[in-house]
Amino acid sequence: MSASLDGSAGIRLHQIFYREDQRPYLDPGMLPWDNCANPRPEWCEYWVMRQAHQDPERFFGDLTGFFSWRVKEKLGLDAHQILGFLRAHPTADCYLFSPAVFQVAFYRNVWEQGEAWHPGLTTLAQTLLDSLGYRIDLAASVDHHLSTAFCNYWVARRPFWEAYFTFMEPIFSFLESRREEPGDPFWQPRFASGSDPDHLQILPVIPYLVERLFSVFLHLHPEFATAAWEYSWPELQRRTFHAAGLIPLANWCKRQFAASGDPFFLDCFTRLRQDMVQAVARTLRENPQAVIG
Repeated sequence: MSASLDGSAGIRLHQIFYREDQRPYLDPGMLPWDNCANPRPEWCEYWVMRQAHQDPERFFGDLTGFFSWRVKEKLGLDAHQILGFLRAHPTADCYLFSPAVFQVAFYRNVWEQGEAWHPGLTTLAQTLLDSLGYRIDLAASVDHHLSTAFCNYWVARRPFWEAYFTFMEPIFSFLESRREEPGDPFWQPRFASGSDPDHLQILPVIPYLVERLFSVFLHLHPEFATAAWEYSWPELQRRTFHAAGLIPLANWCKRQFAASGDPFFLDCFTRLRQDMVQAVARTLRENPQAVIG
């Protein structure tokens, strides 16, 4: 494996691929991670992260991230654009790259968003955290672009990674301890995953939990500063159509509520959300094939 993205030991952007026919889609500016064996598909990227953490001097730099082979398709950025963003925000501890900007802005939190795609997710996550002694009301939490990393697209410094593994490893052990229990709700195969109909996998809820537990980790560690990629206005319009102008406002309202607890900001967000519904309806009337990201 080559040293890093830019020839130094400072930044390592890994790109995971699962089949040989995905190699042509890899970014030459990233470090290819061969996960064709994929021994534990239910853990998705977190399994690769754990494997890397077993040899941190080899796989972790001052800044490290793990991206999928579809990152260009989903995010619209290449390695050098990502690197430019990291260098433009030198004081951040973690850098977030969520492609689903409408979903980040529209939902109150990652759990409400998850319920739309994976019903029952929040109850299972709450059970998990309660069992581990956390006193967090997931349904009442508020997330925004600085606390969300859909697709596990994030890059972080070493202290952040160490704290993240300290948070995640008890969760990993808890879930693994239930793996052989008949009918365990965490391990029931329920959700199809994969972009290719010929290679679909039916996975349990675990990867969707892990993706959103990242937001819980951020709430538990306010000492870490985050920076979030924000699309240019033309690109935001291309991705979200008539809702584009509402997205920064919705995120701002949620940030203000999270910081102050003032219900005024949550009321503003609720009203903005109704406007976003209307914007989506208008978009779909004009273009029924539109995909709003």
